[in-house]
Order: sequence, then structure tokens, then C-alpha cells
Amino acid sequence: MPAHSDTNTPILVASCNSGLAKRIASVLNEAFTVAVSSNTGAIQKHLDDLKPQLLMLDPELFNDNIRDTISNTLSRHPHIRVIVLEDEQNNPVDQLTLFKSGVHGFLSHTISTDLLFKAAHAVCSGEVWVPRQLIASLVGELARDTSANTHTLKFAGNSSIKHLTPREMQVAEMVHLGGNNKTIARELDISERTVKAHLSAIFRKLDIENRLHLALYFSQLK
Repeated sequence: MPAHSDTNTPILVASCNSGLAKRIASVLNEAFTVAVSSNTGAIQKHLDDLKPQLLMLDPELFNDNIRDTISNTLSRHPHIRVIVLEDEQNNPVDQLTLFKSGVHGFLSHTISTDLLFKAAHAVCSGEVWVPRQLIASLVGELARDTSANTHTLKFAGNSSIKHLTPREMQVAEMVHLGGNNKTIARELDISERTVKAHLSAIFRKLDIENRLHLALYFSQLK
């Protein structure tokens, strides 16, 4: 059994690639409640009946309608988390556009079993699972928006950082540098539960929602 067990957490895998869907289900069934759908017409019924916390979407199932599908799904189910299953070689997606549409993560069809489980757990826990180059693109776009006075992300203000404790500041800086909870816990010799508690306090004090916003917040301070 994996280290993190979320057997009551439902996940819906929507893909026309039966081999991919079966592999994902076989891995995640060890710790989650997983349903599979290969029919676009049945997906909405699965969403209504299963009420999954995480929806894993294969763009090939929706052709050119993946963005609209994501927007419509999040409009109807605003609390659902979404991961896009990307075929990087044959059918790459516009990650930046989809992320702005509300996607919380991207996984390659060839992702390893270990990373697949970690990604599902992270996104279900409220984190994002995106490649570093996408974060770099977002930071670059934020910098351009800021210089053009069109910054759309609303933060509490740089003065809020003074309310962070020295330890919270350490955690925030390590997240900004790309550290995950396990790495931060090891470096600071604290538990992952304590790291999560620090992050919750940081998000509240800075009036931000997630790790990505924290990274963007710190980018404004540079």
C-alpha cells in the first residue's frame, strides 16, 4: 500500500486510450476510488454520480474541444481538480492556455508509476503538478503584465511578508525555489505535517491560494 492512502477520494479517468486508462486505474486503485470513462457522452453522468475530487482528462478524447470541456466542467463542478494527460510526442497541448483555463496539472502518457501516484495525491491535496518551464512562462508573463500595469493576480501587498515568522519565511523561500514538502521537511529537520501547517499559515497571511501563487508573489519581490 502506498504511503498516502485516500481510499475515499474518487478519481475519474477520461480517455479513449484503454491501455492508458487501465494502467492509471491499476496504479491509483491501490489508494483511491477510480472510475474510467471512454465515452464523452457518459463523462457528465460519471461526474454527477461519482462526484470525483480529481478528473484526469485525455485531450484525444475531445479533439479540439479540450479547453471548452475544461471550462464547462469547472463551471458546473467548481471544486473539482483537473489533470490533463498529455501525449507529448503525438499530440502536445498548449499548457499555458489550459492552465489559465483552470487545469491543476499535466502528466505525460509515459509517466512512471511512482510519479503518477505522487501527482494524483499532490493535486488532490490542493497542490499543482506542472513542469518547471510552465512556471517560468507564468512568471515571465506576470513580469510583463506588471511592467505594463495590467497585473491581474491580486496579492495582499508586499508589506504582508513582515507578518511571516522566520521559519515561515524559510519555508516560503524554499517553495519559491521549487522545493516540495518532503525536501523542505528534510532540509529543515521537521515533519511534512509541520511543513503543511506552515504553508497554511503563509497562504493565510499573504492572502494567496497555492504554491504557484506563492512563487509568483516572491517573484514580485525580486
